[in-house]
Amino acid sequence: MPSADASLFSPERFAIDVQRSLALDELIDQAWRTLEENGEARHKASAGLCSLSLNHGRALRLLIGELPSSAIALLRPQYEGLVRAVWAKHCASDADPERLFAELTPESQQAAKRLPGIPQMLEGIGRSGPRGAQALLGRARARLMDGMNSYVHGGIHPFRRGQDGYPIPLLVDVLKNSNAMSMVTLLVLAELDGDAVVDLVKALHVEFEDILPELEPFAASP
Repeated sequence: MPSADASLFSPERFAIDVQRSLALDELIDQAWRTLEENGEARHKASAGLCSLSLNHGRALRLLIGELPSSAIALLRPQYEGLVRAVWAKHCASDADPERLFAELTPESQQAAKRLPGIPQMLEGIGRSGPRGAQALLGRARARLMDGMNSYVHGGIHPFRRGQDGYPIPLLVDVLKNSNAMSMVTLLVLAELDGDAVVDLVKALHVEFEDILPELEPFAASP
């Protein structure tokens, strides 16, 4: 007779987890649409990067049941979009966002390449970002980066999984991490709305606890 733990990772349960994740995504999207737009360039850049991150997360949820290798590859751009959004809001110079808003040309493409890489952005977040953000994002990078790189670059992880199949616990873990990143992205988007959105995130965490890892939201800035 199958154990209770085994039932948590059945194909039927995974299908439910995917549908609940899409329901959570819809509530996050609704909350995002209610936020007031700030006209400052750094805030507009951060909002655009948050939107990219959320879109990658949504695509991951839609693909993970049918094309898991493609879905998992989206976890890295979802993560990097979140890091860049935090950096743009708290650490970018006044000139940095202009490199993103410039008309797309070969010259502007080269200029955008001079923006810091993810390790440098994490360092900047440690100096002037929200308290605890560097530690949270750094732990996520340390835990996920090797696997994410392999999927993005066609390495051994997707190759072997393509041969052997994807264990459902792995897919559930990917799904939960993506859901958590979307929740943190909502916090970044909603910083100006203060306690109201923080309360919403707490309520969503309670309602969707079964499809989220233990969350560590950003502490309030000192």
